[in-house]
Order: sequence, then C-alpha cells, then structure tokens
Amino acid sequence: MEKSHRVALLTALFCAFLLTSCGDGKYEVKGDGVYYTYWTFSFGNQEEELKGADAATFESVKDWLGRDHQHVWYKESLVEGAEPASVKVDDYPLFHDKRDYYFEGKPVHVADMASMRVIEISRDEFWGADSRYIYFNNSRIEGGDPATLEVVTSYIAKDSRHVYYCDSIMADADPATFESCGKFSAYCKDKNHVWFCSEKVEGADVETFKTKFFPKTDGPDAEDKNHKYSWGKIYEESENEE
Repeated sequence: MEKSHRVALLTALFCAFLLTSCGDGKYEVKGDGVYYTYWTFSFGNQEEELKGADAATFESVKDWLGRDHQHVWYKESLVEGAEPASVKVDDYPLFHDKRDYYFEGKPVHVADMASMRVIEISRDEFWGADSRYIYFNNSRIEGGDPATLEVVTSYIAKDSRHVYYCDSIMADADPATFESCGKFSAYCKDKNHVWFCSEKVEGADVETFKTKFFPKTDGPDAEDKNHKYSWGKIYEESENEE
C-alpha cells in the first residue's frame, strides 16, 4: 500500500469516527413522547424522537436499548421483530430475546437458541456459535465446526476445519497452526504462510517473522531474516523516501 493510500485510508476512518455517536446516549420521556439524545463530535447534542413509542410503558433497559409494551429500540432505531418482554442485554451492542440475537439492532437469525453461545463481543464485532452454525456480526457462516470455534484476533476466528476473516473462509490457511503474531497486531501466521488481515504476506519467512508494532502510516511494522514489512508489503526504505 502506497503512502498516499495509507494516509487516505486513515483520514477516511477518522472522518467516519467524527460522524458517529461518541458520547453516551440516553432515553428521555417528555410528556407523551420518547426521545433518544446523544452527542457527536461533528454536530454536538442530537435528539431523535422514537416514532410510535408508548411513553406510559417505555423503559430504558440500557442507555442504548429501550422498550415499551410492544416494541424494542436500539438507540433511536426500531428493532423489527424483537419481543420486549423477553429482551436481555449481553454486552454492547449485543442483546437477545427468546427468539433471536441482535447485533447493532439487527437480527442475527440464530438457528438454535437453546445451544447458542456468545464467544466474543466488542463494540465492533461479535462471534457466536450454536449447534449448527457459526455467526459473525449479523452473518451466518455455514460449513464450519461450531463446537471448536475460537477467536484468534478481533476479526479472525478458527475451528477444526477453517480459518475465518469476518464471515469469509481464508483459503489455504491451516487452522491447526494458525495463530496471532502478537496482541494488537494485524499479522497472523500458520505453518505455511504469514498473513496481514486476510491477505498472504508474499515472501515472508514464517520461522523468523516478527512484528514490531501495530501498522502505522509510515515505516516498517514487521521483519524477518530477509525483509522488513509495512502493512503486509515488503518495505524498501529507498522507495519510501520523500
């Protein structure tokens, strides 16, 4: 990845962050109306009315999850199909009722609620498994071995059959030997390859490969006996000079 592209990517991610809700939201009942208020870097305090909410029966389950006698809301958004009487919080932004799990207010479509297990949950990703399928965020993964699922890094997991990047199988990855190259690192390796996220690091020597720090805009972030690497590519200092 060229320096200009790395800068553009980081800039885009930063801009997206500015437009998201950054402060803790909360629900407020005002007369006959119910409102969700929150704060963003870009626009400050915001207030959204929950259309159709019944103020008399509304309650805040969490500062990001509310319900009345008929409906459930994730922040300011109505959660279609959720049952308010049985809704329970797992950890932000995951909750469930007796029929399904919901990530960021959208259904996961769990096949077997009785055997459903939450493997890992963070603000950005959720891994789960029941007796039939593996789940990543709101996607169902078929063809895996749910009983042996384990998380390697935030967006990578493996079972006895496959390694997964989000909801996709990583071709050629060996689950038996696949491991992270370090905490907070985007690099992983197995007995045959080094990986940056879901892409092979071409030419990398598995035995001597070591990460130096988390990928940044400029400079090497890993090395082996043959090369230095930046963002999963061979780093040549002469090519990266201003």
